[in-house]
Amino acid sequence: MLAQADAIVRAVKAGTDTALRDLPALRLGFSRLVNSHCSVEIRLVNARAAEMEKDADKTKLLRRFHDELLMWRGDLMDCNASWPQRRVADDRAGFLAAFRGLNDRLKARVRWEEQVFYPAIFATPGKR
Repeated sequence: MLAQADAIVRAVKAGTDTALRDLPALRLGFSRLVNSHCSVEIRLVNARAAEMEKDADKTKLLRRFHDELLMWRGDLMDCNASWPQRRVADDRAGFLAAFRGLNDRLKARVRWEEQVFYPAIFATPGKR
């Protein structure tokens, strides 16, 4: 997902006819990748949800996981709706400003999941 988002940024920065012609496929591929990744991720997390309800800290992490994921996905949909191909081609800097914010949040999200969320949620009790 991160590589796909970075490919979108590179294509828009390049701004060539070829890069911009390839951009819709990159953006569609990214959206599909986000949807499939999130579906798998949510299934994995929800399979453990009943166990986590007994732990206040894990419940907070689970709430943050879902709330931030929904917010980010909604912001991606807004970006896609607000920035059709013609507008991106006409205002590459504006699109980059909007999309880089999403990309930065995605990178921060992945770091949080890897460093905080998944270790806390999937840690085996009693093992370190």
